[in-house]
Amino acid sequence: METNYLDLFLKALGGWNVNTQLLKEDGSNLQQIDHGLRMRLYENYSYKESEIILNKMLKPDSLLRKTDEFLFSHLFLYIPEEYRSAGDSACLSIGPFSDARRSRDEIYAIMERNSLPSNLFNEMCVFYDSIPVIEPQLSFENVILHLAAGLFRREYHLEYMPEDSVLFLGSDQILKEVQDNPQIASASIDERYRAENEMITAIASGDYARAYAATQKFYTYQIRPRAKSPIRNKQHLAVIQNTLCRKAVEAGGVPPLYIDELSTRFAILINEINSLSDIDTLTQEMVHKYCLLVQNHSMKGYSPVIKEIVSYIDFHYSEDLNLNFFAEKFNIAKTYLSNLFKKETDTTITDYIHQVRMRKAITLINSSVIPVSAIASACGYNDINYFIRIFKRTYGLSPKQYQKTVVHSTR
Repeated sequence: METNYLDLFLKALGGWNVNTQLLKEDGSNLQQIDHGLRMRLYENYSYKESEIILNKMLKPDSLLRKTDEFLFSHLFLYIPEEYRSAGDSACLSIGPFSDARRSRDEIYAIMERNSLPSNLFNEMCVFYDSIPVIEPQLSFENVILHLAAGLFRREYHLEYMPEDSVLFLGSDQILKEVQDNPQIASASIDERYRAENEMITAIASGDYARAYAATQKFYTYQIRPRAKSPIRNKQHLAVIQNTLCRKAVEAGGVPPLYIDELSTRFAILINEINSLSDIDTLTQEMVHKYCLLVQNHSMKGYSPVIKEIVSYIDFHYSEDLNLNFFAEKFNIAKTYLSNLFKKETDTTITDYIHQVRMRKAITLINSSVIPVSAIASACGYNDINYFIRIFKRTYGLSPKQYQKTVVHSTR
């Protein structure tokens, strides 16, 4: 299978959540250069002049940089013809992005410099919050240069568009008429909600890779900071993420008892955290743990009686459980219940009980030094030999052999 180097390049840049768009020769996607900001902001705005300027200035070995009148950064990379599809131009647009999260005072000052009416202030604030912040930008540019050079087999050089050059027609020299009711914020809000829904859908299905990517995008669309402390603001976002994750796994068919236990644990950890890097680590762990919760405990599609039985086993595994017990408890014929459980869970009640007990046994061995006999009893096995036989069948080692591997690995 032939490697698509352009696709590989775009996926690599996706880690920064910066918009990348290979512009079309017919100009049909030019508005993506600035997320359609000027098209929504000004009457009868055309990006045609921007296309002419880029075609003139972008050279085969250049990564072109421009900071626009709203202090957004833009990069434009030349893509060789052999890596493009029919209808694509040579210009890859990367951005917009910013070197800092702008304060309300800064946004207002930028608006004044560009003669924007103050009634658009809240709309512009929402748009600024949707733009990713990359710092230091020099490191980001160096990554692009080296990655592009390796994939597209040519030396690239960073070039700055002159300060007095006008990428977007009318930035300082030409007056543009502002629309009466420009919908600036709506697209940004829509994008943010799409990112949230992507994250919820991915977690609900237990898909960690997709959930992680969606979470990164979710954090790109930041809400306006509520506190002066960056840590407190990150904590606020983590609380929102925890809430969304909780609702996601509920939609994924996980019983409330499991959700509440994990959600409460993360709520405590978020409150106790005291560094930005620790919060970033915790938010990644949050996605992972919630996805595992769906993978291990989703009962989506189960009938009510099977849901009750599975939940009962999960929380009463140390009791004397078997098919007869559940048939009597729910007043269902044994044969019917056995067939129904097998059909919906793809395993038997007896095997599921063993699975739950073995998971608990491994957890106890990994986190304690209590005797094997005590572990067997705690997991619902009165006959230690039977416990050892089931454990060895499940893990390929006896409990004592497994304990020795745990002790050895921690030395």
